[in-house]
Amino acid sequence: MNLMLLSSVQRIFTAQTTGLAVFTLLALGTFTAGVHVFSWQVCLLGLIMALGIPAIAWIENSALLVVPIAVAIVGVGAVLWWHWHQGRSKG
Repeated sequence: MNLMLLSSVQRIFTAQTTGLAVFTLLALGTFTAGVHVFSWQVCLLGLIMALGIPAIAWIENSALLVVPIAVAIVGVGAVLWWHWHQGRSKG
């Protein structure tokens, strides 16, 4: 991880890339530690962290698309809940 934070490496990578690389190294280290001490819980944690890295990268790249879709889903849900609540109180 220290190598990732050297100034020569910082010139090549952006801040987001450096963060994802450090998180990848942390996930790899966690998985390796779990294998070393024969702990399936630590191995599972390392795998979950490793699987979360592509999700984090996707969310960073598509935040401008995800936020309006989430707002639209919440808005439609609120309208449906309000409509259901009004129909239930009348009947």
